[in-house]
Amino acid sequence: MTHRDFIAVGASAGGVDALRDLASRFPPDLPATVAIVLHVGPHESLLPSLLSAAGPLEARHAEDGQIYARGKIYVAPPDRHLIVDGTRLRLVHGAKENFARPAIDPLFRSTALEMGPRAIGVVLTGLLDDGAAGLEAIQACGGATLVQDPADAFARDMPLNASPFADYILPVAGLAARLVQLVGGTPPAPGKTESACHATAHRRITTEQHAWIGDRSPVEALRELGVPSMFTCPDCNGSLWQVNGSRLLRYRCHTGHAYTTGSLASGREDDVERSMMDAMRALQEREMACRARGEFFGKQGDTAAQTREEEIARRANEAAGLLQSLLLER
Repeated sequence: MTHRDFIAVGASAGGVDALRDLASRFPPDLPATVAIVLHVGPHESLLPSLLSAAGPLEARHAEDGQIYARGKIYVAPPDRHLIVDGTRLRLVHGAKENFARPAIDPLFRSTALEMGPRAIGVVLTGLLDDGAAGLEAIQACGGATLVQDPADAFARDMPLNASPFADYILPVAGLAARLVQLVGGTPPAPGKTESACHATAHRRITTEQHAWIGDRSPVEALRELGVPSMFTCPDCNGSLWQVNGSRLLRYRCHTGHAYTTGSLASGREDDVERSMMDAMRALQEREMACRARGEFFGKQGDTAAQTREEEIARRANEAAGLLQSLLLER
């Protein structure tokens, strides 16, 4: 039986209840470390106290540089990515991935690199697709991968998008039972963890992690990872590079931001809506200004100028109405 002793869990919308349910089903002598990322952004989180109250394992916010231990739950604190670095946990205020910090993919990538076949990745309920690329990395490095059954999830997107990389797709109750079965086993001989990870996948994931952390030339790393795309980064407006060697269509910029095609499309949809709202407001203000000018010219007896301003106001009104109808259809 493969020795697995590190469980990385990612969740988003509806994740608090799913995580509490999962924690309540862990045995008090779980022979594994549990690291959790929940999309909380910069907002205060009470998740560790909720998980400690729900089950037998102690949960706490991870601290930078602390040595992790079995039978403990470590939660990414607000506005910090949580990653694994050897025998320690690190907190990084790095670039957002899929518009999130903390994000799931950085934890999963680092877990894949550091743990290899010792890793277990779990994707729970959530919107969009953070965690799918990270789960692919864990699977590529020999780890076990589990996904909450979309029918059992509050939000189906993340489980659905991660399902192609899942060894098991189960409701939360089934996930907990399977995790207990997977952990433990015989520890590998020294040096075996690295060899179990496919060399090509390991190099690609290592390069991507270095590119994200920024400890080498980002352009050099991006050239190894992929090719330039026609898209720009929604966060910093830099050029996006399409990542090769993945079953997912993904992009990275030189400052570290990363997106799946799903999150990128969602971000662009927000950009389009903001742009349309700005354009509609400008057209409405143009209409009001032209009508005011038309009234002024009318009082001055300049009918030609009045007619011209009223025509401009009419066209602006029509254009604003078209934008408004498009926004209502979205």
